[in-house]
Amino acid sequence: MSPWGWKPERSLGIWRHGSLGLRPVVAAAPYLMVGLLLVLLRFVSGTLTVAEGTLFDLPDAVPTDAVGESPVALMMPIPRETLVFFDDTRYLMGEESSMRALGDQLANRFARREQKSLLVLADRRVAGGELMRFAALAKASGVERILFAEKKRTGTGE
Repeated sequence: MSPWGWKPERSLGIWRHGSLGLRPVVAAAPYLMVGLLLVLLRFVSGTLTVAEGTLFDLPDAVPTDAVGESPVALMMPIPRETLVFFDDTRYLMGEESSMRALGDQLANRFARREQKSLLVLADRRVAGGELMRFAALAKASGVERILFAEKKRTGTGE
């Protein structure tokens, strides 16, 4: 007791608020929020893209032949369909009219060329049957060689 007749009260700081069971959580809240923020940033950082475009995964393959200036066809799966991009035009593998138009475009393009090689870049999710169907269409349109290529790996030291 002090000479003035009152007893100094000890302050409890953050411990004076809330129930006894929640006091440790209140003390750890800033650290939990920082941890949660770091986890969320980690998940979001993988989905951010720097440039617009379409991501597709090519299967691993051993390159056997190099092609200089051959035309390129790109095959990509979408839900319940496969897209083929050739000469800045999109074709659907499931539509007969689209496949006839692709065959005509291939025939026109390769009729004027001396080297009749076609480079195909296909996503690894494209079904093998779709690849074979496209190869048969290309052969019927006058293509003599069809080359399947792999995507170049970046950052692997190669």
